Amino acid sequence: MRRIILSLFFLPIVVGLWISNCHAEGALEVSLSRQVGAVSYQPLDDNKILASVLDSNGETVLGLTKEDFVIKRGPQTAQILSVQDYAESRDTGLNIVLVVDNSFSMEMRKAVNPLLEALQSFISYVRPIDNVHIVVFTNPKSTEDPATNNVATRVFQSNNPAALNQFLKESFEDTTDGTYLYDAMVVGLGIIHQMPSEKQKFMMVFSDGEDINSRAKSEDVAGAASNLDNFSAYAIDYMDKPEVDPFLKSFALTNSGEIRKARSASDFLPILKAFSTTIFHRYIINYRFNSPPEGTLSLDPSMITIEELTIVDSSPLLNHIYFDTGKTLIPTRYVSITSPEEMRAFDEEKLQGTMEKYQNVLNIIGKRMANHPEASLTLVGCVSDTGVEKDNITLSRNRAEAVAAYLGMWGIDPSRMTIKAQKLPAVPSTTRVPEGVVENQRVEITSDDMAILDTVKSTYFEEQVDTKEVRVQLSVHAEAGIKNCQVTLLGDGTPLKKIEYQGEPPASITFDLDSVELHTLASLGQITARLDVIDKEEGKFTTESIVPIQIKFIKREERIAQKMGYRVMERYALILFEFDRAEIKQQNQIIMDRIISRIKGLSSSQVQIIGHTDIIGTEQYNLPLSERRAKAAYDLIMAADLSAGTTVNHQGVGPQGPPYDNALPEGRAYNRTVVITVNYEATGM
Repeated sequence: MRRIILSLFFLPIVVGLWISNCHAEGALEVSLSRQVGAVSYQPLDDNKILASVLDSNGETVLGLTKEDFVIKRGPQTAQILSVQDYAESRDTGLNIVLVVDNSFSMEMRKAVNPLLEALQSFISYVRPIDNVHIVVFTNPKSTEDPATNNVATRVFQSNNPAALNQFLKESFEDTTDGTYLYDAMVVGLGIIHQMPSEKQKFMMVFSDGEDINSRAKSEDVAGAASNLDNFSAYAIDYMDKPEVDPFLKSFALTNSGEIRKARSASDFLPILKAFSTTIFHRYIINYRFNSPPEGTLSLDPSMITIEELTIVDSSPLLNHIYFDTGKTLIPTRYVSITSPEEMRAFDEEKLQGTMEKYQNVLNIIGKRMANHPEASLTLVGCVSDTGVEKDNITLSRNRAEAVAAYLGMWGIDPSRMTIKAQKLPAVPSTTRVPEGVVENQRVEITSDDMAILDTVKSTYFEEQVDTKEVRVQLSVHAEAGIKNCQVTLLGDGTPLKKIEYQGEPPASITFDLDSVELHTLASLGQITARLDVIDKEEGKFTTESIVPIQIKFIKREERIAQKMGYRVMERYALILFEFDRAEIKQQNQIIMDRIISRIKGLSSSQVQIIGHTDIIGTEQYNLPLSERRAKAAYDLIMAADLSAGTTVNHQGVGPQGPPYDNALPEGRAYNRTVVITVNYEATGM
């Protein structure tokens, strides 16, 4: 139901609420930007209202412009497109019913001419688009027609001011003996009921005496006025008593209108001018709210292929145990095994990846020493020789003894371990940067048996993906401006990753898949993306990508069952190069001999050689060094008698794309490497 609602006289001056009966999009709130009066309004059409502004004396405030009005709906503020005086409008008509008391008492009080002059002033505002009815009294007559029998009212309808004035003049030439106010009001309200409910309707009642002759009662009038939408009533009380008539007062105020007391005929003109100003001089306000945010998104690539590989990982064993500054306690990142049961069950071949193997370096050495009772170790404790570690040989020895104590838990007799202490290592890292200082805080382990520090070989299955990123193309628009934008990557509807922006997002977003475990990715059927946008007026928008990324997972056992070949990757690494040198010597030469032998044993393979460095030093220095080391491994392989189906590529990348964490000393040590991968297709189990 639509109603006119009057506001309180405050700043901002806000009318009440109007909610569409078809769709409640939120309360419409109308106010003024400056304190000039109180506002009432009614909706006319979508994005159009009819507003009235009254000052503290109840007088209409004229001359307002679009800068004076503020229209809001929740947090949204509308753009005021135009404000037009209703009297000047040529496309929005008014519906007015005038109920005029033309009883004989008006002649007796010499009030006819002043009233006609005042009504003429009111009617002068009527436009061709308006719809005006006048209801007056007539002396009832007995007739045989039920429709006219004892009817005490007469109705005239026109939008021509001259015709309306003529009818009023004639009605006072035939005044009535009685007062039929209630009958006339019921008839007028019946006319109002026939008018469109969504249009504004006005009734103005003039009476100079109490009703004593109507067949209708006051309660009939109240009933006829019920359930009227967009209706306002105005009354002029010219009754010969000092107080305002309670019936007319109640009728006017109950129906969003006003009553004025005319104490003499001279009051007619100013009262009717005030009413005409209120009724005709309203504001037609056209407005629009910002459209809600909108957007689209698309994904690339269209498919991600994940293949289950057989990994044969031959990781070099870094024989350094690193310590925190000034400490002798073995850091907790090294895996500690204390129970005999765990030691018996320990199997280095079950370890996956270089860092997991390194974190178990003491357990690997302990197990190998137990399996090679003739082997012995040398443990050399070192310090950084700076700060609290300056000249601290005791600290060096205590570190070596801590390592020996742990290996003793593996049953290694102290007589098989020689402990030495010195300041810097024999081949120290640079002391010019903090990373190099920390790397010198270590225990170096050597053995007289090469098997103790040999590479750690393990075979396991690993998923490999053909891309490491998903690209999302965005198109986002919000008239009110974007407050917040969130893009969520979904795997089968479950969030995988999200990126949030304050304000306008970029047109393209890249999601890095490195942090998503591949076995999780392989279990998915598809990847989609969701876009959530909130504009600066709290308008919200959500959409998802229409075309998903399909996940294709190639399982090893499925290819075997189909008697197809499956992919194998053998991975090797060379570490502990001499400073600024690319020559392959000692343990690295042994590893290269194994690699070449393995490649020669394959009829077809793809060999990739990548040289890496840590982050110490400049990229201009490290990149050529990594290239020289990769080239040295490449030259050794190419010098062998390889099969025609073997391809070999090499590249140096310096510090870019490090395989391991440069924040740890062991990570930097393992990043000073040449990684050699051998890919081929195998059959059978």
